[in-house]
Amino acid sequence: MLKAMAVKEGFQFEDTMTGFKWMGSRTAELHKEGVKVLFAYEQAIGFCLGTVVRDKDGVVASAVFAEMARYLWHEEQKTVAQQLETLCQRYGYFEQYDGYLYWDENSTVDAIFDRLRNNGNYWLRAGPYKINNVRDLTDEGYDSSTPSGKPTLPTSKDNMLTYYFANGCIATFRLSGTEPKLKYYFELSDSNPTDARKRVKEMGEFLIQEMLQPEKNKLITP
Repeated sequence: MLKAMAVKEGFQFEDTMTGFKWMGSRTAELHKEGVKVLFAYEQAIGFCLGTVVRDKDGVVASAVFAEMARYLWHEEQKTVAQQLETLCQRYGYFEQYDGYLYWDENSTVDAIFDRLRNNGNYWLRAGPYKINNVRDLTDEGYDSSTPSGKPTLPTSKDNMLTYYFANGCIATFRLSGTEPKLKYYFELSDSNPTDARKRVKEMGEFLIQEMLQPEKNKLITP
């Protein structure tokens, strides 16, 4: 949603790796370049606002949230929930379908990611869904959206693939760093919240079967 806001309002938006060592470092770099960073966040938890205290644990965020709630109620006679609805009507209703599958053998997940990479001939379609771009942050990495084919984000030995679909869906598959889990994240937006929830669930369930093939690959549903 933040990216959609940036596109519509004309301000700068950047992706980083998950984790505040990445977001904090990039924020500091941009600050040195004279760029005022208003907000940094990660998907799981953590919100960093302003430059007074660059924390992720919500100390500053809670103060800003209280200030926002007070302003909305006293100046616009709106609740926070009503303001969120206003934002969704302007930028879209964003829904996620996230989860994970367990795996017992390294060979299982290795085979899955090898199949998805297809010897460098990355998938251009998953069933009826066209794939516009693929980003692979594993080893040397690959990003079909850049002229060089190299990702702008750091790469590592850990498997992580992201697909950008023509219908706006973003799908990411990665391995947990602490448990034998293959995690998946799907996100879609729509002008209608019910349609957004329905579409992302349907597409997520389809892509899990089409791309991960849990029964064939002996992945275990939690």
